[in-house]
Amino acid sequence: MISLWLLLLACFNADVLPALAPPQAEVSVLLESAEVASGKSAVVQVRTLGADGWSFEPVIPYAEGLEVELLSEEGPSTVDERTVYTRRYALTGADGSYVIATTEGRATGPGEQTRDFEVTPLFVDIGVEGPTGGPMDGFAARPVVKSPSMDRYIWGLVAVTLALALAWWLHRRRQRQVVEVPPVPPHILAQGAWADARSTIEGDHPLAVRLSMILREYIEARAGIPASKATSAEIWDALAHTGIDGRPMTESLRGHIAQILDATDRLKFARQGGGEDFFAALDQHFQTIINQTRPLPEALESDDA
Repeated sequence: MISLWLLLLACFNADVLPALAPPQAEVSVLLESAEVASGKSAVVQVRTLGADGWSFEPVIPYAEGLEVELLSEEGPSTVDERTVYTRRYALTGADGSYVIATTEGRATGPGEQTRDFEVTPLFVDIGVEGPTGGPMDGFAARPVVKSPSMDRYIWGLVAVTLALALAWWLHRRRQRQVVEVPPVPPHILAQGAWADARSTIEGDHPLAVRLSMILREYIEARAGIPASKATSAEIWDALAHTGIDGRPMTESLRGHIAQILDATDRLKFARQGGGEDFFAALDQHFQTIINQTRPLPEALESDDA
């Protein structure tokens, strides 16, 4: 008993314990503004923080009725001895109120460690004083003529509106478990995979192998040909007949694709090339390919038709 009391006294007199170390892998998602002017984009910032040896699968925001575009990438930088990468996405669409979710995130670390991230949905109003319009249509409060005795009714209306919004969000959350999530556009997936490869893979040879496969998988998704299992010659022969998403190949696009395929083949099989300037040039060719093959907005497509 005396030993127990001595132990308790020692605990009370002990110095304050040091602060806990930050998580080995962390993802944060924030909306730069919850109220956006009509015709403007909602901007979502995705930030990953990982200790040495940790890598992240892309965490991409999406919302029903909004188009997603990668705006910028920043990093690497260091915070609390963790490597930080920040990506900004623009979500654009008609006026209304929207719920923004993200693809499921996962981080992989040393010793086959994994961590999954479930991000809390974000709410944004584009060109409206929400919640109203778009997926939130029907939740707008009716105009109320205020009188000194109406305060309690106004607060009741606010509570009912919030309850309806919460019920709608819970309904959508349950729906996502049984309804297939809208697919993320191939060009967004390819850009995220390319950026992750450039930031996490060390060594010229494995990086060239991965970048070559990312481009092949993108061509496969956009042209409907088995590019991931084909030789460069077979890819050229197929693209000559199919084009990209029904659009014929141009000499400019063919040249940029050839630069990446030929350069990565030389590095993979003949160990020719490599270095930062080599991969910086591939980055430029890849971004040009994305810009020339990404789907056109519906308004532009209808004009061209």
